[in-house]
Amino acid sequence: MTMAATGRIGAEAALVFAAGAASFALSSLLLGALLPHSPVVVVGVVILDVAAVLAAARFWGINFAVTVGIASVVALDWYFIPPVHPLELPDAKNAFALSAYLVAGVLLGELAITARRRAVIAERARSLLAEEQAALRRVATLVARETSPSEVFAAVTEEVGRLLSIDLTALLHYETDGTGTVVAAWSAKGRPLRVGARLVLTGDDVAVEVRQAGRPARMDTVAEASGPLSERLRELGVQSSAGSPVVVDGQLWGVMVAASVSEARMPAGTESRLSQFTELAATAVANAQTRAELNLSRARIVTSADQARRQIERNLHDGVQQRLVSLGLGVRVVEDIAGPDSDVLPALGGIREGIMETLEELREISHGIHPAILSEGGLRPALGNVARRSPVPVELDVRGPDRPPEAVEVGIYYVVSETLANVAKHARASRAWVEVDFDPAVVRVTVRDDGRGGADMSNGSGLVGLSDRVHALGGTVAIDSPIGHGTSIRVLLPLPDDTRSSLGAQTDVAGVEDQRT
Repeated sequence: MTMAATGRIGAEAALVFAAGAASFALSSLLLGALLPHSPVVVVGVVILDVAAVLAAARFWGINFAVTVGIASVVALDWYFIPPVHPLELPDAKNAFALSAYLVAGVLLGELAITARRRAVIAERARSLLAEEQAALRRVATLVARETSPSEVFAAVTEEVGRLLSIDLTALLHYETDGTGTVVAAWSAKGRPLRVGARLVLTGDDVAVEVRQAGRPARMDTVAEASGPLSERLRELGVQSSAGSPVVVDGQLWGVMVAASVSEARMPAGTESRLSQFTELAATAVANAQTRAELNLSRARIVTSADQARRQIERNLHDGVQQRLVSLGLGVRVVEDIAGPDSDVLPALGGIREGIMETLEELREISHGIHPAILSEGGLRPALGNVARRSPVPVELDVRGPDRPPEAVEVGIYYVVSETLANVAKHARASRAWVEVDFDPAVVRVTVRDDGRGGADMSNGSGLVGLSDRVHALGGTVAIDSPIGHGTSIRVLLPLPDDTRSSLGAQTDVAGVEDQRT
């Protein structure tokens, strides 16, 4: 216990003792001199004493109420219950007894008030802990749901600000050029740091200290601090700040900054409380990086597989298929030389027909590996060919460029071809619709049919492979297939940045075809 706390308790005990002595003196005056001895008077005095005790408990505390109550009871005993005492200063024995009563009252009152204070402090601590755990659970839930890092960062800064009653919070990402990017910010007064702003991290603010030391830091005053971040905080009226590092996979990623406009020092332990939230932010970053690396890896695998398929198709077209065509032409020449009456003519005709059947089968295999029309003619003719080959009549609507990025082009082609194959095989549909629509940021592919519905991606159909390919390209798949009301499959594929800019500057041309078998 500190000296200040000890002095405060001593002064309070003296006041409590004085209040008890004053209460005894007042009761003695009323009962011993001013009022006649009668039961009515005593009842009135008792009621007055009870009111005084309640008032003391209400306005000053239970410790004052205890001594006032004890003094009132002692006075009632001395001046009303026989043997009564005369109204005069008590002798040494009685004075000691009265003092002992009052000291006991002071001790009891202080014990009661101390217990009450501890109970209040404990309840407040439990409440704060519950609030902190609830805030951590809310953020942890976002992280577990693989919510985007930007949403997690925004939630972290707001939860920290509200939980710690801080005026301003911000999450900065350390860049390699010595700057820090504000990835999330929150302010109780509606004036946070601008998200996306890049600040040069020089001087002696907490962000610089955390970056240099790799551990939490605090500044009890930013009035004399230098650096762009400190200047910006002073513009917002900040008086003190604290920071905690965000560490991802053992590497310093950024810093969580908490700032207060109050002239009072920030509470002790603010940095450690920040660290619980920075760990969740770090987990969100690590999860996002892992997902990005996984998507890149899957995209590379899909792209490599497409390139291999394309190479196989070219080798078949330029090699085996051309040789079969040459063999067929050679057989035709031999037929002409042999003449119409030759005995070998039927055999030569059978050989030529076998060669042509083999060539057609090889073309079908080559088309399944990778359609040559996609490489040679582009997306629109390739999709038109898929629609014409479908056993189910297809209405095709393609809005956008004929030659989108290769990975996106191949992805769209296989989404449409695989989906139409499923329509023909499972849907029992009489008609299907295909829409391909390019926006500056994404391409939307929608395939609908009027079949029986009930499609399920988890049943092992070709939709599983379709979903894997779309996710490998960073896209999403949504299926709406109520039983008896057809199926609608919507695919979103992101476009590369260079394609987004070119699409944003041009006017898309719509092409609508009605492909029927």
